[in-house]
Amino acid sequence: MYVIYGINTIKTLLNYNHKYFNNVLISKKNNERIKVIIDKLNFFKIKISFVNEKLINKIVGNVVHQGILAYVDKKKYVNKLFLINLINIKNKLLLILILDSITDPHNLGSCLRSAYAANVDLVIIPKYNSVKLNDTVYKVSSGAANIIPILKVNNLNNVIKILKSKGIKIIGTNDKSNNILYKSNLNKSLALIIGSENRGICNSIYHNCDEIINIPTRNSMTSINLSVATGIILFEIVRQRILF
Repeated sequence: MYVIYGINTIKTLLNYNHKYFNNVLISKKNNERIKVIIDKLNFFKIKISFVNEKLINKIVGNVVHQGILAYVDKKKYVNKLFLINLINIKNKLLLILILDSITDPHNLGSCLRSAYAANVDLVIIPKYNSVKLNDTVYKVSSGAANIIPILKVNNLNNVIKILKSKGIKIIGTNDKSNNILYKSNLNKSLALIIGSENRGICNSIYHNCDEIINIPTRNSMTSINLSVATGIILFEIVRQRILF
């Protein structure tokens, strides 16, 4: 089981699938937003324990938990069959997010939150050299970590080859590229690759991209936090698909 905490995180997951929940600890039962959650928990007959806030602090540490904590079932990753079935769907514009060795749980959580909001079909992460789903990821993602399909693979390049064979465009990012994000045609099935915090996209994956784009900035600061960049690019894709 995992521990998740925070009103929005628990509310989002509860609305998605109450069967994830095992037990919920609450210290602020007079909070109006928590009262709404309590009503749903009672409706689904999920165990609630009203506790002293010190107990929640002891469990999750010095974080903003808003007086509510839940024990939920461990996230189940999808398998490659999910990927094959997804890319074989006809007449569907696919949007896949590939995260290459993200090591900061805050960045991973933010990327998953943006991916869920942008209706990304699948997130792909490497099995090694990548942060695991943990309490921080769940909190920052506001529940998206347990909702959006995530595929964990041994080799990202092998998956990229499968995607390319199905005509899915592979988009990479680099702040030195001359291809500006807003001039790129993103209204097609594609996979967006976001590189790690320190080195960006690794060389072997970089050379497998069909296009490398950059986000233009208005001053000397050329690099943008990777989770911010992910959100900017994903919602430019959403914008193009809505307008065109």
